[in-house]
Amino acid sequence: MSGTAHAALTADQVWQSWKDAGALVGLTVSAATENNSGGVLTLNGVSIAPEGVAGITISDMTLTEQSDGSVAIAPGADIGVAMSGDAEGSVKLTHDGLTITAHEAEGGVAYDYAAAKLDVVYDTKYPGMSVDGSEAPKVAASGTVGFTNLAGTYSDTPGANRTFGLDIKADSLDYTTTSDDPGMQMKQTSTSSTAGVDMSIDFALPSTIALASIATPADFTTALNEGLSFSLTAKQGESSGTVKQESAFMPMDLVMKAGGGEGSVLFNKDTFAMKSSAAGLDIESAAGLTPVPVKVTSGPMQFGLTAPVIATEAAGDYGFLLKLSQFSVNEEAWAMVDPQGALKHDAAEIAIDISGKAKIDLPAVMMAEETGTTPPVPAPESLNITELGLKVAGAALAGTGAFTFDNSMGIPMPLGEANVTVTGANALIDGLIKTGLLSEDDAMGARMMMGMFMVPGANADELTSKIEAKEGMQILVNGQPLPM
Repeated sequence: MSGTAHAALTADQVWQSWKDAGALVGLTVSAATENNSGGVLTLNGVSIAPEGVAGITISDMTLTEQSDGSVAIAPGADIGVAMSGDAEGSVKLTHDGLTITAHEAEGGVAYDYAAAKLDVVYDTKYPGMSVDGSEAPKVAASGTVGFTNLAGTYSDTPGANRTFGLDIKADSLDYTTTSDDPGMQMKQTSTSSTAGVDMSIDFALPSTIALASIATPADFTTALNEGLSFSLTAKQGESSGTVKQESAFMPMDLVMKAGGGEGSVLFNKDTFAMKSSAAGLDIESAAGLTPVPVKVTSGPMQFGLTAPVIATEAAGDYGFLLKLSQFSVNEEAWAMVDPQGALKHDAAEIAIDISGKAKIDLPAVMMAEETGTTPPVPAPESLNITELGLKVAGAALAGTGAFTFDNSMGIPMPLGEANVTVTGANALIDGLIKTGLLSEDDAMGARMMMGMFMVPGANADELTSKIEAKEGMQILVNGQPLPM
């Protein structure tokens, strides 16, 4: 929280900017005592909380004016979050060498911070669940979540859109958590360590709108049109973790490793987009939940989702991407379902890459849900099937296609074609019969369906299908109209 800066900041200006910014989001920022002497503002009993509710408390803090026009901020060691409601216990922020420096930046205030260690430590109890209606014993939860060698910047830049930025870099992000639920007879311990965390967040809020005043879909739409936006980019290195759960119903003992990855999120009046990628994943599960140890491995993974936000005269881009490569399990796990080796145990792969243009109005959908009116129907204009692939147990499916849509009749009328090729399907069905996972009757039904919609290809155990959408909502499969 901060406010408009001047060429040389004073400690009082920084403190007042926090109180002003807190009011914008419904928070009261106060101190039990304030004392300014020689450019050093000493605060005791600092509180940051919604009106009438306990929030964050800081035992003491000093704000010291520097010769370069910045203000050095030193928080005390006792920083806590008050518990409320049925929860009890403590949540504290502990730090080693935390330093914060406020300085003028682009007409606003930026805060550079660094710490050798910054941890959130909690030890709490909260009501558990009861399956028979009796009073359940409380669940105990404790843990530490923290950064090592943390550094970054928080900024607040005024303008037509007030922009808040947060950059975080750390050598590692680590956590250890424990929970004990007597009512469910379940105890769990988990650990995680992620190297090379690098994250950047930007949030733009129209200067004409207070965040706390965005209460309805109409307010949300207005804020979007006036510049409300959010973006995030993140990168991380390798990570590892464990989960151990003692339970009569669901015992678990997992060891996990993952390669580095990156991701991003963008949301504004034009676009909602999410993207992520990861180098790979290994999960090992000891016997317990399953009768034998299970090891799952995966190669590179990708995910993407794009959609328009507010409908305009021109259709916006949409898309969906999912790629999972070299997904495999160990032979001990395969033996549980295929002890005779009737199936091929090749690594599985999945690839979905579709995109196009469409008119979608997400705020209008939200408004319809609130008012109980009929929501606007998305109007697709095109669909491109760049890749549709699946490989599992020796069988493979591959498809491509492209369609356009005529929305003049009130419903999308497709025009275009798609081509699908399936290989190894009959061999897979034969293998599933041998394992007992598929009956002869079910196999017959599956083969009949393939015969109706597919024709033999050029190679052994290969089937192909050409799906065409023509004028007048006419659908052809391999030249034959539906219904067949």
